[in-house]
Amino acid sequence: MKIKTLFFTLLCLLVFNNSVRAQSSLATGTQITMANDTKKAIDEIVVGDIVLSFNIKDKVYEEDKVKSIEKIMYYRLVRVTLESGVQLTMTADYPIWAEKGWISVDPDQTSANGRNIDVKRCQIGDFVLFYNITSTDYIELSTIQGVMEPTQAYMIELEGRGTIIANGFLVGQKQ
Repeated sequence: MKIKTLFFTLLCLLVFNNSVRAQSSLATGTQITMANDTKKAIDEIVVGDIVLSFNIKDKVYEEDKVKSIEKIMYYRLVRVTLESGVQLTMTADYPIWAEKGWISVDPDQTSANGRNIDVKRCQIGDFVLFYNITSTDYIELSTIQGVMEPTQAYMIELEGRGTIIANGFLVGQKQ
């Protein structure tokens, strides 16, 4: 009986540890905007790459170096879609910059993951800041849906505190 209890406890700790560690990730294939305005799939990003980031405080675009990247397998993600049809697949706690500030599908989890930001609930009809080479505009969020299939995802941390530009969305980074 003691062995079964010990095994169950270890299994619970393993599951809990993985669920806490595995947060704030973008799905494989997500296009990251590089400093020279080209795009690179997140699964091809390496430490030392220079990406384009947005400094929320100063409202300027800057170059920033990738400090770390982690790869994690997920079985539950969310996909948000803009009225223009552009999509982003990520974990529910991933923050997106919007007209009303930081938003996420699960703001409680975003805060629980140690992010020191005020984050509101992401809702259909929110306007998110969207970047392309010619302009940066707020575009309406039209769909939020769950993705229930095994998906490789990545967490990126930059040397600076700027946002990452992922499929044109301005998103937070690993904290």
